[in-house]
Amino acid sequence: MRKIRLSIAQKLILSLGLLVILSFGILVPAHLNKLYHSNLRESELLAQTESMAYINPFSKTMDQTMAMLSTLEATMLQRKQSGLQNREYIVDLLQQVLERQAEVLGVYTLWEPNAYDGQDELNRSKNSYDDATGRFIPYAVRKDGDGSIKVIAIEHYEDKVSGSFYQIPKITKSFSLIEPYSYDIDGEPVLMISLVLPILNEQGDFLGIVGADISLESVQKKIEAFRPLGGYASIVTTENRYLANGSNPRLVNAPYRLWSGIDELEAMKGTTLRLGYTPETGYDGTVLRMFYPIQINNVLWHIETVIPKKNMLSDYYKSLRESVFITAFALLLMTFVMVLLVRKIILVNINKVVQATYAIAMGEEEHQLSIKTNDEFEFMANHFNNMLAQRKDAARLIEYQSTHDLMTGLPNRNAYRRYMEGKSAENGWTQGAVALLFIDLDRFKMINDTLDHAMGDHLLKQVAERIVHAVGSEGRVFWFGGDEYISLLESVNQLHQVMHIAEEILSVIAKPIRLKDRMFYITASIGISIHYEFTPGTADQLVKEADIAMYVAKKERNTSKIYASSMNDVPKKELILENSMYRALEHGEFMLYYQPKIDVATGAIYGAEALIRWRHPELGMVSPLDFIPIAEKTGFIIPLGEWVLYTACQQISEWERMGLPSLSVSVNMSMIQFQQKQIVHTIERIISEAGIHPEQIELEITESIFMDNPAHTIKILHELQQLGVKLSLDDFGTGYSSLSYLQNIPLHTLKLDKSFINGIVSDFKKQMIFKSVIVIAHNLNLRVVTEGVETQEELNIISDHNCDAVQGYIFSPPVPAPRFVQLYMEHNKEEA
Repeated sequence: MRKIRLSIAQKLILSLGLLVILSFGILVPAHLNKLYHSNLRESELLAQTESMAYINPFSKTMDQTMAMLSTLEATMLQRKQSGLQNREYIVDLLQQVLERQAEVLGVYTLWEPNAYDGQDELNRSKNSYDDATGRFIPYAVRKDGDGSIKVIAIEHYEDKVSGSFYQIPKITKSFSLIEPYSYDIDGEPVLMISLVLPILNEQGDFLGIVGADISLESVQKKIEAFRPLGGYASIVTTENRYLANGSNPRLVNAPYRLWSGIDELEAMKGTTLRLGYTPETGYDGTVLRMFYPIQINNVLWHIETVIPKKNMLSDYYKSLRESVFITAFALLLMTFVMVLLVRKIILVNINKVVQATYAIAMGEEEHQLSIKTNDEFEFMANHFNNMLAQRKDAARLIEYQSTHDLMTGLPNRNAYRRYMEGKSAENGWTQGAVALLFIDLDRFKMINDTLDHAMGDHLLKQVAERIVHAVGSEGRVFWFGGDEYISLLESVNQLHQVMHIAEEILSVIAKPIRLKDRMFYITASIGISIHYEFTPGTADQLVKEADIAMYVAKKERNTSKIYASSMNDVPKKELILENSMYRALEHGEFMLYYQPKIDVATGAIYGAEALIRWRHPELGMVSPLDFIPIAEKTGFIIPLGEWVLYTACQQISEWERMGLPSLSVSVNMSMIQFQQKQIVHTIERIISEAGIHPEQIELEITESIFMDNPAHTIKILHELQQLGVKLSLDDFGTGYSSLSYLQNIPLHTLKLDKSFINGIVSDFKKQMIFKSVIVIAHNLNLRVVTEGVETQEELNIISDHNCDAVQGYIFSPPVPAPRFVQLYMEHNKEEA
């Protein structure tokens, strides 16, 4: 598919157009959103106003009906109390109030036998409103059609169902609102509601009722005509039935149709107006639903108004159409104006820029961009011309940076390669040999990790200056990265000349270095390679051989070694070990040996130290001194350390299954392991999987773990202590051993290195130092274990100074697990 290619002007116009569209896209929706909510709120207020046009008359009718009933009740009771009972008068009164209440279908009163005037016997079937027993039961009701009023007798009042208008207030002796029921008038069933007041004497005895009926047909007609904002209204009774429904007459007296659960309906009903937006059954969209409370004496009805939301937003939709039209027109107009401005102001200067850049690309570096418009284009032209002026300087700087280290200022590995390629083109050296000294600093990583890296860089710079001074005019010095330097000596005639410079380099490096009021002592190891002939591969061969010799020198440190072919096997063995570590872990070539730890007081074996061994299929037994440094350098120490801990925990579990009492096993932990974020979780998981107690594991740490982020390390140690794991400080007495560590870290055990007891038998001062360390450790609640005990004389002195435990060849070297069990059984049997 062919790509669409746009000119700069077209892109600029397109960008400005998109910017304008984006602006309108933000402003117009914001305006429409505000208009939307404003229109919605106005429609809600309008809906409420229109709803009140129906609700107020209906509410007024119900209030007037209740007032009428209260007046009739009071009048009849007063006349009875005054002895002025007159049935004809009451019937006329019923007709009069019915004429005044146009919304009322009928008004009636019903008295208990002989409760009205005590003359029921005289009025048996006397009038249309007297029944065969003579009870006073007049019902004034409107005729269907002409609306005239007639008076008839109330029927079915003794029926428990059909006569609920009488039976309910008779039982409750309180106002009753009889919700929709059917009553026959002139043989025609009429659906109605009744508002009934009981007639009670001063003693609270039930005398009868006075009530009014309202036809649901008239209520339904009025509510159907009520259409607020194109919606409809309904009257909902206390029992959640439709008294009237403006959208569907067939729902009259039917259960309320829920839009959701009954709880949502009850939440909308209350003693004040409540509204909300809900779905509507049979309607695709949202509606505004408003519930108005209608209080009729002690009964609460609600008038529900339902208005489709789209009906409320007609003004909004009109504004939306207008906004779209105005926006489109404005965009077209702005686009037209932008095209004119871009063509007139921008395109001319852009063409100048294109011509200038093309000239530079064709090699015309002296070409200048000339624009005099006193605006951004002129500023760009000046900047462009300055850029051309700086280009040559930048090219020289880039060339320098590609061949030099900016920190030390020395030529780098790339400079060495280029220099040797130049010599190769010149056919090498005309006389003498060439020697390459590969210089690597000892223990620099530890010092760099202890300091911040800025101080480490200062140290490297000072070392570089010392090397350059030592080599002088005899050769060239290059920086190969990290803490590695090389010195290239040309036209070498005598070997002692090379060795003298190497010794001079070692001497100047070994001098103390002061950084921020601190003194640092550092040494170096130097590998030397000498070639008497120059070939195309000499440059790489010199570095390779000097690197191998340097590796050999590293074994002794602060020395130099001249390459010999026999040294090739040293890195080969290291490479073999490095490449076979993961395979060895998978194939089970690693194993744990256990050296017993003896309690001095009882003489019993109470635990062991787990020590790793490697049975290599080609090299045989490999010392940990050979493979542990490689494991730490490659990061393999992390899975290897987990394997050691896992195997030791499983071995403890196995010994417990064999019936041995709870033994503790100590496991060495590397500084690199403590740098892992999940180290505590990993240890906890391994112990839990083995099913042993955490206190059966003792982790042996050295002071080197505090070199990098001591605060983080101490936090981890406290977490391990809370887990229940015991902690031991190993190799105390070597390196930078400090008593300050003993008070800052949560230790259980202090392990004294073998160097503490070397020569202790004949050295009284060593005995006193040994004793003092034990006293201090005991005062800090630490258990003391002495390593490397080999003679009975050493054991006697250790025992005399109250050391808690020992381990060493005097009892046993490290042995496999089965042999350890035999030693445990034999030794503890002898002690018993």
